[in-house]
Amino acid sequence: MPACAERGEGKMEKGFREKSFYRYKFLSDCLPIYALYTVLFREKGLSVAEIALLLSFWSFIVLLLELPSGIMADRWNRKNMLLIATVLKAVCYLLWYFSNAFAMFGLGFLFWGIACAFTSGTEEGLIYDQLKSGNRESEFGGIYGRGRFFATLGVLAAILSGGMLANWMSIGAISVLSAVLCGINIVFVCRLKEKNFYSQRAKEEKIGYLKTFLDAAKLCAKNRVILAGIVFLVFVVGVTDYLDEYDALVIDDFQSGYIWISVILTVRFLSVAAGNRVAPIVKGRLKSKYGGFLLAMAASLFLLLFSLAWRQCAIPALGAACFIMTVTDVLQIDRIQSEIGEEGRATVMSIYSMAQNAVMILFSLAYALLSSVYDLRTVYIIISIYCVTGAAALLGVRRMAGK
Repeated sequence: MPACAERGEGKMEKGFREKSFYRYKFLSDCLPIYALYTVLFREKGLSVAEIALLLSFWSFIVLLLELPSGIMADRWNRKNMLLIATVLKAVCYLLWYFSNAFAMFGLGFLFWGIACAFTSGTEEGLIYDQLKSGNRESEFGGIYGRGRFFATLGVLAAILSGGMLANWMSIGAISVLSAVLCGINIVFVCRLKEKNFYSQRAKEEKIGYLKTFLDAAKLCAKNRVILAGIVFLVFVVGVTDYLDEYDALVIDDFQSGYIWISVILTVRFLSVAAGNRVAPIVKGRLKSKYGGFLLAMAASLFLLLFSLAWRQCAIPALGAACFIMTVTDVLQIDRIQSEIGEEGRATVMSIYSMAQNAVMILFSLAYALLSSVYDLRTVYIIISIYCVTGAAALLGVRRMAGK
């Protein structure tokens, strides 16, 4: 290859196509079927129990494939992983349009579960390594946060458009439209750049697949910053995310109209979007190494305020909790990424995602148990106190460790 071509290729590798990445993130979640797929299943004759089984099957697939897909992302091509994930989501939504049988809907969830596993950890690794190739890794938090901001805007657009579209087209047609949007998103995935330092090192040093996992697992176990960060994320910071599935039940407990479901969801996702956008600014101004724990405590207190008030006028307090927790989430993931050296980034993030999924299942069981004993308001008060206590306890452990 001519020298000028080599220099040109190197220059291209250093360039991170941020706009393409943001468009990809927006379209990945701007899928109107998100808000309506359970209604589609009911229209096609599935019972609530069958729908619950399908959702459990989807969670099982994601949990089962999380780690293998993370290792695959470190050993292969992360851009191709995102491309396959986008195609599989499109196939899923097309299957739902043509399906009338439980098994076929299950097949769609199989493809969707694989797509989720292929995406988890892959995006973070692709962004960080691509930035690192241009000595721009310090910008990871800002770009990652903006990517999540556009993804949340996509969710908002999907929620708002889904209900409006259902007034003049069938939900089956909305499923096809979602598949078309995935097809358009393929264009933006193809425009992303690929740089995978671990894959290059694995080939040169002949690192086996098992060693990829063991290296990542050892790092998570031995690096106190990463281990504490993962525990903090899955047991405290993630709680406000786990609660989003129950927003409709909160409004039902308020005995308010259905319009308030849209209000609480809009406040939640706008707050999350704002948190993702503001996180890089907070990172530059947050001087205390214990700032993340203090932010989580503040967010938990806002959640407690919402729980104590338990009325529509307190929904902004829930929004404040989501906003602050989102900022904390982005800052903590940025901290974890900066601690990963020669190990596989996607594999480390897959270990985190596995822990998150496992804790989410435990949280759902705990939520179900508490709600069978107490009223919903009391359940939220208990969860809020747990979050405040958990953040304070982890802060104390962190200060004693001196890290």
